[in-house]
Amino acid sequence: MTTTVNREQETLWDTVKYFTQLEDANKAETLLRTTLEKSMRLMNIYTPIISDLRFSIPDEKHLDQLRHLDMAIRKKISTSSYEQTFEELLDYIQMISEMTEDAQDTNKKMVASILAKKTKQKVRLRKTVHSPLDKISPAEVKKESNHPYYTTSEAAHKLGLSDQTVRRMCESGKFNGAYRSEGGHWRIPEDNFITTKEQDQKVDKLFKQLDRKNREAGGVNEFDL
Repeated sequence: MTTTVNREQETLWDTVKYFTQLEDANKAETLLRTTLEKSMRLMNIYTPIISDLRFSIPDEKHLDQLRHLDMAIRKKISTSSYEQTFEELLDYIQMISEMTEDAQDTNKKMVASILAKKTKQKVRLRKTVHSPLDKISPAEVKKESNHPYYTTSEAAHKLGLSDQTVRRMCESGKFNGAYRSEGGHWRIPEDNFITTKEQDQKVDKLFKQLDRKNREAGGVNEFDL
């Protein structure tokens, strides 16, 4: 699955470059926006402002740098040090911002939107994690501990949805292979998602670092959006 995802992303970058070479600015910008949005989703990063940004198409060198950072960050989320990945993620956000009219303002808003989304996910998780429908017996925990499944609370946190919404999605067959355990609790196979639990944990750690550095720098919050 990872290989297929990487191939699809490479194809998107190739297509952006193709329309850039043709000097078709409208198509190049549309595809660039789509590519960046997908790139962020693959990193389990949510920044909705990308869809509203107007980009000036950069030269091929800048595009190649973006492309290489995209691939490097997603690879290092699962294989490398947090600090190095964190630094490259900030570089990636900065390079995206530089393609807009007001790079400094865009950079600030992107960071703020990412932190705001992560904060809302954590608040939502705290509200749903103690739902009695998701209480699992010790026997179930032991039985399923070696299987790559998500509970509805874990999937809700991952997707930024409510626990109830994820249950409805399970009931309507939106997740391949989802089933009810002996205790009546939904289990969602990990391969329904692009990233694994381990990758999500590493990304969450990156954003804790980002939040800490942002506080030290003194300034960006979701009210700047």
